[in-house]
Amino acid sequence: MKGVPLRIEIGSNDLADEQVCVYQRHNGAKMGIAANADLVEEIKKMLNNIQQNMFDVAKRKQDECIQVIQTWDEFVEALHQRKIILAPWCDDKVVELDVKEKTENEMGAVKILCSPFDQPKLLEGTRCFASGKPAKKWTYWGRSY
Repeated sequence: MKGVPLRIEIGSNDLADEQVCVYQRHNGAKMGIAANADLVEEIKKMLNNIQQNMFDVAKRKQDECIQVIQTWDEFVEALHQRKIILAPWCDDKVVELDVKEKTENEMGAVKILCSPFDQPKLLEGTRCFASGKPAKKWTYWGRSY
């Protein structure tokens, strides 16, 4: 049963009532649906709603784990809170290696996870959180577990 989003049961009472009993795994909801020509469409709608609900929950959890920082001190604090960090970066490989080296022992080596395709606006004068050089883009940082 693990991984099955919907379970459809048809018992003798359901047959008499011309319906099916549908159980949703993600929230435990149980409902009766008329066993007619619209049954397939109803099941499709339910599956789409389940998919959207699960996506929304996962997106919310991900967004709660991301912290935007500007300075090294904020970076270290966010790491201690086990956050994914979005930080302005100078796009310099040497700086990336320096961040990894500085964090290797006490916090577990931090690395670049990715740079978002949709870059947040980088205000003029924004500095790299690690080097103080002019920032060129926003980048996600974190530890691999």
